[in-house]
Amino acid sequence: MTTKEKFSYDKTLKTDKDNSFLNLQQFLFITSRQLTQFFYYTRVTPHQVILLSMIFGITASYLIIQSSKLYAVIGAILLFYKNVLDKVDGSLARAKGLDSRRGRFYDSISDFIVTFTSFTAISYSLYLQYNSVYAIVLGYTAMIFSMLQCSYFIFYQVSFIKSTGKDTVNRILETVTDEDKIQQDKWTTFLQRIFMLIYGWQDKLFYKVDKRLISGFSGNETKLRAWYQNRPFLTFASSLSIGTHIFLISISAIIGRFDYYIFVNLILMNLLLILSVVFHYISTVNKLKT
Repeated sequence: MTTKEKFSYDKTLKTDKDNSFLNLQQFLFITSRQLTQFFYYTRVTPHQVILLSMIFGITASYLIIQSSKLYAVIGAILLFYKNVLDKVDGSLARAKGLDSRRGRFYDSISDFIVTFTSFTAISYSLYLQYNSVYAIVLGYTAMIFSMLQCSYFIFYQVSFIKSTGKDTVNRILETVTDEDKIQQDKWTTFLQRIFMLIYGWQDKLFYKVDKRLISGFSGNETKLRAWYQNRPFLTFASSLSIGTHIFLISISAIIGRFDYYIFVNLILMNLLLILSVVFHYISTVNKLKT
């Protein structure tokens, strides 16, 4: 039985309109709103969209390294729309009131599977191009840094959402609590532990860095609110999200030069990450002075 209630775009948003920031990724989510609205009036579930997104990503990982330009272009399009569907599943869950902890873990784990397959494909392509094991090392190093850059943005995005009082199934630090053991089924808890294995170390890293940066703000709610609700910084940091990497990989696949992407990933994106940290601190301090 399909949903009868009229589609509401506002329900698909992670944050309220009054408590939001310009997320640069929205310019990459082409047709995501239309796809969400289409799926809303069907029996398609968010979990099924996650599965479709993963199929797109895995298929793309194979196609983008083929010698045929046509296959590479098709792979690039599938990879790009993997990212769009990654937006759609969360939006659809919120629109239908089906957002859940299990869905959160499905989404993140499927993202990792696609990330691993795509960077494996890139590493293999670089190995064939340069005939060197170092090309494989650089490929997987780029994968780790892409995950770190993405986790950095997500850490502050979740912190922003929580600071505005908006409910979210995401946690800043994911742990299996006593409440989880009581309320969650075993499969959800298993997925939670897999999630922690993949992403837990990243969240802990940024949590420690964050605590060091705000050491002078401790106990001052006004300063902490300014820190976690720094909208210009969040817009800046949104450029580090996985959508940017997927877009760059898609372009690299079309032109057949994954080495260009590796350079951008390891050098330029990490410089952007460092600049983001500096901008966050300086802009917050300056705001507090005014």
